[in-house]
Amino acid sequence: MKRILHITGGMQRAGAETLLMNLYRNLDKEKFQFDFLYFTDAPCDYDEEIKSLGGIIYRIGDKSNNRLYRIVQRYIKYYKLLKSIPQNQVIHSHINLNGAIFLLIAYILKRKTRVSHSHISRGKNAFISNIYRYICRKVIKKSSNVYMACGEAAGKYLYPGIPDSDVVVFPNSIDISAFQSYSDHKSFLRDELAIDKDTKVVIQIGRFTEQKNFDFTINFVKHLVKKDTKLHFVFFGTGPLEHTLKESVKENNLDQYITFYGVSSEIPKILHAADLFFMPSRLEGFPVVLVEAQACGSPCVISTNISAEVDMGLDLISFVDLDSDLETWEQVFYETFEKRSYDFTRIKEVMADKNFDAIDNVKKLQKIYSN
Repeated sequence: MKRILHITGGMQRAGAETLLMNLYRNLDKEKFQFDFLYFTDAPCDYDEEIKSLGGIIYRIGDKSNNRLYRIVQRYIKYYKLLKSIPQNQVIHSHINLNGAIFLLIAYILKRKTRVSHSHISRGKNAFISNIYRYICRKVIKKSSNVYMACGEAAGKYLYPGIPDSDVVVFPNSIDISAFQSYSDHKSFLRDELAIDKDTKVVIQIGRFTEQKNFDFTINFVKHLVKKDTKLHFVFFGTGPLEHTLKESVKENNLDQYITFYGVSSEIPKILHAADLFFMPSRLEGFPVVLVEAQACGSPCVISTNISAEVDMGLDLISFVDLDSDLETWEQVFYETFEKRSYDFTRIKEVMADKNFDAIDNVKKLQKIYSN
């Protein structure tokens, strides 16, 4: 059996992590096994499932207040870890630019298969960020021997000096059928949250971080309810900005229009229960939740900062530029409600044809690991 060490930092319910679990569940476990490297001692959402599937979770967290010390200790612990695990274990980094030194250490220790996996398509445009990006790209190019990306844009971002033919585009796939078996759960959120039947339910799923732009959503809700009070937004997730966002909702008297739900494992049911999926992100790659939303036939309003590759051509996605005024967002928002689709046969055929079925993609991944 060959083991694969996935460097993730932690397995919370987020895009890359959800992709990994979709693949893990369909993995040939007689030949392959996934293990995970965390940078935290805190429990994560997928811990119990990973253990039940036979995976090992390695933790190299450090509680020091000195950031530089933490980083150095992390690399030292990682070096010692690699020295202690089987020589043929595949190293697969999912932390984008931050994976550079981890891959370099694996290269120095002569690990045969070293996978860099890009999950973002753009980064911050600042002097220090540009220098860091330049160095990391050079290190990744030298220390990796498999270059993967969730889409073409993500590949061009992390591997600008590498020919497109050498980059494996590996879409954020899902078990499509599993997301189409909840179409009778339309009233799920309305019943649970006591929302009127004639109120439109809009959901936003993601970590409460600057990247996900929940503050924009709050401002947008404030704009909408001046004219339409038959709207209710439900935020799913947790994160460092949670308290700040909740305070903003209170300060703007939007409690009756916005609910903080927390983390949920019922994503298919939630997507079918909502009237629209909203994602005005400042920075994204190829969000797996948008793949899931389209599998459910959910109409989506998203920012143009998200890679256009996420649109499956099912007429479910509406893009809006974050620089557009709120009136433009409002117009697109209401038009998009009409895009809901229940043609699940066509949806599955189109998504499978575009290689978004995890059952097919896990076979492709196993071939990579076998080399």
